[in-house]
Amino acid sequence: MQINVKIDIDNATRFLNVVKKDQIPFAASKTLNDLAFNLSQRVLPQKTQETFEGGATPFTQKGFRYKRSTKRDLIATVFIDPVRAEYMKFMVDGGTRFPKRRAILVSTKQSKLNQYGNIPRGTMKQMIDDKSKFFKGIPKGRSGEQYEGIWERYGRKSKTGGERIRMVAKYTNKAGYRPKYPMGTFAEGVVFSRTDGFQAKFLMNLQRAMASAK
Repeated sequence: MQINVKIDIDNATRFLNVVKKDQIPFAASKTLNDLAFNLSQRVLPQKTQETFEGGATPFTQKGFRYKRSTKRDLIATVFIDPVRAEYMKFMVDGGTRFPKRRAILVSTKQSKLNQYGNIPRGTMKQMIDDKSKFFKGIPKGRSGEQYEGIWERYGRKSKTGGERIRMVAKYTNKAGYRPKYPMGTFAEGVVFSRTDGFQAKFLMNLQRAMASAK
């Protein structure tokens, strides 16, 4: 997504002398950088907390980056770092995620999740390593892809000798997502804010630049 901000240079510089007119690109660049910093380091991380059920992990909150503008290149870029972007793109745009390998492992009603709604890494490691308590695949006596996943043995064995089991994670060949993080809307709210958006900050930075101009 790209947001363009147009400045009426003629109107803004009508009463400025040549020296002070040179401060326009400087003030514009500083304003863009101020907004990009505020958006990427404050607003967007906070919005993940408010938008995601259970809040966002610290890893996700620290994934926003920005590239500074210069007075010769008045473009500031806010983006998500590539590692987080792999999953955040589905939060922003929605869509269908397909597995990189054989399948995607998703939670079930029997999964033990952390406060962020994810299977903790420690739990995942235990499910993989503890063969006495967990097994993966389709249990004997059942058939169909809906039964393929990671199963937990629990409780005491029944009188017939069979074990009680429950699916704690499921293998699937795709996962669908609806957009839940309107990053573009959040960005527009910062840029076009009447109180501290581009216009207000630009005028302030221009006044400071003119005051320091020789």
